[in-house]
Amino acid sequence: MLALAATLLGGCSERASRITGNERLLRGDQGLGTTIQSDTLVDRDTYVTPATTAVRGPALLVGILGTYESRALFRPSTWTLPDTLVTTVIDTIRFRVDFDPRVDRYLTGNRVLALNRAAAWDTTNVGWPGPALGPLLGTSPDAQAPFTIELGASAISQVRAWAADPTFPGFVLSIDSGTGVRGFLAGTGRIEIVYHTTLAPTTHVTKVTRLPTDLSIQTPAAPASGSESTLLLGGLFQSEVILRAPVAPPPAGFSINAARFVAHLLGPVSPDTVEIKAYRIRNAWTEGVSVDSTLGLDAKPLETLTGVRVVAGDSLTIPIPISLAREWSADSTSNKGILIRVTNSFYASEIEIGSRESATPPVLRVNTTSPPPGRF
Repeated sequence: MLALAATLLGGCSERASRITGNERLLRGDQGLGTTIQSDTLVDRDTYVTPATTAVRGPALLVGILGTYESRALFRPSTWTLPDTLVTTVIDTIRFRVDFDPRVDRYLTGNRVLALNRAAAWDTTNVGWPGPALGPLLGTSPDAQAPFTIELGASAISQVRAWAADPTFPGFVLSIDSGTGVRGFLAGTGRIEIVYHTTLAPTTHVTKVTRLPTDLSIQTPAAPASGSESTLLLGGLFQSEVILRAPVAPPPAGFSINAARFVAHLLGPVSPDTVEIKAYRIRNAWTEGVSVDSTLGLDAKPLETLTGVRVVAGDSLTIPIPISLAREWSADSTSNKGILIRVTNSFYASEIEIGSRESATPPVLRVNTTSPPPGRF
């Protein structure tokens, strides 16, 4: 038994010695090498907005807030009408759309929304200010849920004419008085016709015509001058921040093992939780650029950050793939920087970031590691 125990212990010792020896071979006598972290100030930064002033997404925006104004457009595909019978009695005709409670910004005054018939508009290229407004169809305060504008029972002849016209352009919902921005759920717009027949006067039937083609249009944002101390990200204007910083080649034998942009958050005061995506920029740009369509963005994001809590005084960190940082280090001409975008940014307050002209400029933070000393 003693001999067997000695043999087993000797085997364990030999195995441990082998592992330790392999670690020394791989790591070197002095460990994995030295990791150095360095910050490089961005050499270019600004904010841009989407080239189109049409907003397609889960929310339809209507309102006025400072220099911002938005309208919602609706169009039917097919109409659903009551039968044309002598016994048919129209009770009411109304336009309805459901609120999106996630967009309810600074509503003040006696806010009234107006519905107009629209002139012809094209879903592929419509933008601010959108189609010319046709006849006013009705107005209503926006406190009701669902939001409702009564067109009146007498509008049935007009509705039948719309239904018979294959080129009918649809409707525009806009603000008529007051201030603030209200959100509505895309896909919920409809025309409801409530009627009964003289044969069954107490039985009311509702025919619903859906308005499935819908979107918002909004005023364009004022372009950045390039010398602002604050970069604007997200909000109603859907501002996007673009950053670039040089990546110096590491010393001989060193390797880049981590890279990220770090920006200081100045606001908002009320914290929001957002999703942020970063995209690689392929085209050269200057701080005079104003829209994102000229940047040559990759379709696939470099990074998607979910559940980002935006608090003034904190930092926003955007990781950069190591392979990309190494590419930028080896070939500076390939480095055009990144664009940062907030998903459905109208759901959150506008985020303020210190620019390179501020006391807290963005930096590119890179970690490099030396080769393990004494490796062989």
